[in-house]
Amino acid sequence: MAILTKIRNRSGLAIGAVGVALLLFVISDALNSNYGIFGGGRNSNDVGEIDGEKIGIKMFSQKMDEQIENYKARNPNQPIEDNTRTQLNEQTWNMILQEHIMGKEYAELGIVVSNDELGDLFYGENIHPQVRQSLSDPKTGAFDKNNVLRILKRIGEGTDEKEKKQLKDFEDYVVNDVLTRKYAQLLKKGIYASSLDAKNLYKTRTRSAEMNYVALAYNTVSDSTIKADEKDLKAYFNKNQDKYKERENSRKLEFVVWNFAPTSEDSAVVKKWAYDQVEPFRNAKNDTIFVDANSDVKFDMAAKPRGAYPPEIVNQLFSDSVGTVVGPFYREGKYQVYKISGTKEDTILYMRASHILFKAEGPTAQDTLNSKKKAEEVLAQIKKGSDFAAMAMQYGTDGTKDKGGDLGWFADGQMVKEFNTAVKNGKKGDLMIVKTQFGWHILKVTENKSKKLVCAGMLERSVEPSEKTLGKAYNEASQFAAASLTMEEFEKNVTEKKIEKHQAEFVRETDSYLPGYSDAREVVRWAYNAKKAAVSDVFTVGDKYIIAVVKDIREKGKPNFDASRTRVETDYRKDKKADQLMEKMNAAMKAGASTLQALSAKLNVTLTPVGAQSFENTNIGFIGMDNTFVGTVFGSAINKISGPVKGDAGVYAYQINKFNESPPITDYTAYKTELSGGFQQRLEYGYMDVLKDIKGVKDYRYRFF
Repeated sequence: MAILTKIRNRSGLAIGAVGVALLLFVISDALNSNYGIFGGGRNSNDVGEIDGEKIGIKMFSQKMDEQIENYKARNPNQPIEDNTRTQLNEQTWNMILQEHIMGKEYAELGIVVSNDELGDLFYGENIHPQVRQSLSDPKTGAFDKNNVLRILKRIGEGTDEKEKKQLKDFEDYVVNDVLTRKYAQLLKKGIYASSLDAKNLYKTRTRSAEMNYVALAYNTVSDSTIKADEKDLKAYFNKNQDKYKERENSRKLEFVVWNFAPTSEDSAVVKKWAYDQVEPFRNAKNDTIFVDANSDVKFDMAAKPRGAYPPEIVNQLFSDSVGTVVGPFYREGKYQVYKISGTKEDTILYMRASHILFKAEGPTAQDTLNSKKKAEEVLAQIKKGSDFAAMAMQYGTDGTKDKGGDLGWFADGQMVKEFNTAVKNGKKGDLMIVKTQFGWHILKVTENKSKKLVCAGMLERSVEPSEKTLGKAYNEASQFAAASLTMEEFEKNVTEKKIEKHQAEFVRETDSYLPGYSDAREVVRWAYNAKKAAVSDVFTVGDKYIIAVVKDIREKGKPNFDASRTRVETDYRKDKKADQLMEKMNAAMKAGASTLQALSAKLNVTLTPVGAQSFENTNIGFIGMDNTFVGTVFGSAINKISGPVKGDAGVYAYQINKFNESPPITDYTAYKTELSGGFQQRLEYGYMDVLKDIKGVKDYRYRFF
C-alpha cells in the first residue's frame, strides 16, 4: 500500500508538471463523443468551441469535478483554495483540448501504444522514467521488475477499486506521455534544413561588406520637438493598423479598494482572550482536550527540536519545567500561548551555528588562497570586536548573509561533512575557519548541542476583523458603488473623496488576480461579461472590498488605439524624425556634398568606416541595432554613394567598397544540424498553438469561472 501511495503522490506531481492533459488515454470512445450537449450554435451554456463543436458547461463541470476528486485523493489534507481551483480548471480545459485535438491526430496518424509496449514500459527493457522513479525501493533506490509485476498482479486480482483507479490513472499518464513524444518525433522527422538553407546561414555569417557611412541617428532629435496631437496619432494608427493588432483578449480595468483588515480594537479583543487563557491553560488537567476546545488549531502531540519553535520563546520552552505556560505573544497576525506538555531525549543531536562563506573568485589555486586570506582577515576583525552579524552581511556570499549568517538549528549530518564535524566538536562561542566544497567558512557555534525535544500545546487565535469593522468598510464601499453607476460618476467620486485608484492594464480572461491582489477571479470574470465603461458592484477579494470599472476592451486580432497608444506615439515620432533627417541629408547632398567626406563635413557628423559588416550581425557601430539598414546594404552596388536611406535607428548615406565573399567550403553539415535543431525545437514547443488555431479553438470559460 505504501508503494501505491507513492505512485499516487509521484504521478500527481508528474501530472501537475506535464499537465493533466496527459491523464487519460485519448484513443477511446471519447473521440466520438458529442461535446456540444446543448445543441446548435454558440450559446450561454457553452464554455468553449473546438473545431466547430461546442463544449457544454455540463460536460466541462463533470470533468472538472473528476479533477477535483483526483486532487483530493492525491492531497487528502489540503483544502481546495481559489488558486488551486483555477489551476484545476486550466488542467481540465487542457485535458479536453488534448482529447479532442490530439486524440484525433493520434488516430488519423495511427500512433498507438500497444499492450506489449505498455508492458515493456513497466517491466521490460525500456522502463519509463516515471515508472522507475515511482516504483523504486524508497530506501535503496533500486528498481526491481519482479516487484512491479507483483504489484500489478495484486491490484489486478484485488477488489480495491481506489487502488485500481490510481494504477489506471498512472498507466494513462505513461501512455499519453509516450504518445505525445511519438507525435512530436513524427513532426520533427518531417522538418529539416535544406542544403540551400545551410548555405544561406553560412553566407549570412561569413560574407561581409567593407563600407563607409554617414549617419543621422534618431536619438539626436529630441522627442519634445515632435508635436503629436490626437488627430495625427489616430491618422497614423489607422494607416498602420496591422502593426497594432492585439495578440490576445484583454481588459483594462481601474479599481478602488476598501481595506477591512483588523483594527487595533479587533487586535485588543484577541489579546485579551489570550491573556484570559493563561490560568485556565496552566490548570488544565488534559492539555489535548483544552487546546482542541479553545484554539484555532488542534493539539500537536509531536515532540520537536528547538528549530521547530518560534525563536522568541524557544529558550524558555527548553529550560522551564513541564506545566509551564509561555506567552501570550503576538506573531504573524496571531496571538499564541504555549504550555510545556512533555519532554524527551532524541537519538539525534541538534546544533546551531552561524557562518560567513568566502567563495573563490576563480578556478585556480591562487583564487582559493585569496579567499582563505580574506576569511582570515575578517576573522581577525571579529576577534578584535567587530560584530559577526554585521561582517556576515558585508562579506557573506550565500543566502544567510541577510540573516547575519545564522543557519538556525540543524540536525547532526544535515550539513556537509567538514562543516558538520567542526560544529559538532565545538562549543558555544567557538570561532574557526573551515574549508568545504563551497569555499572557506568563518564558523561560529552559537548554541550548545542538544538532544532535547519538547512537546508543547499551543493555543492560537488569529486577529481578524470584527463584524463592526467589516460592516463599516462594506457600508463605505456600498455607498461609493451606489453613487458610481457610470464611469463618469466613478471618476468624479474618486477625485472628490481622494481615493487611491489602481490600474490593471492587461487583464487576460484566464487571470485570477489583479496587480497586488490575488484571488480576484470574480472581478476578472465580471469584466469579461461587462461592457466598456461598466462599473461593478462590490467584490470581496481577500481582506479587501473592490469596485472596478472597465476602461477598455481589447479583442484578439483587432487593432486598439488606446492599448497601443504608447507604441503609436513612439513610432509616429520616429517617422517624423526620419522625415526631418532625410530632408536634412537630401538638402546637404543637393547643396554639393557629393562625397561622404563632404557630406560628413556638411552635416558635422563622423564618417565611419566598417571593415566587415555581416548580414547576421545587425549592430551598427555608435548607432545600435538596425535590421533595415543592414538588409539594404547587402542589396546595394559597390563603389556607389547610396542614400539617404531610412533605417530603424537612423538615416544613412553609405558607400560599399567591397564585398568579402564567403570562403568556399564543401561540408555544410554543421549548419544543417544547427538549423534543423532550431526548426524542430520551435515545432515541438509550438505545434499545439498551431493546432488550436487550425481547429478554431474558442475559450468562453470566463462566462462561468
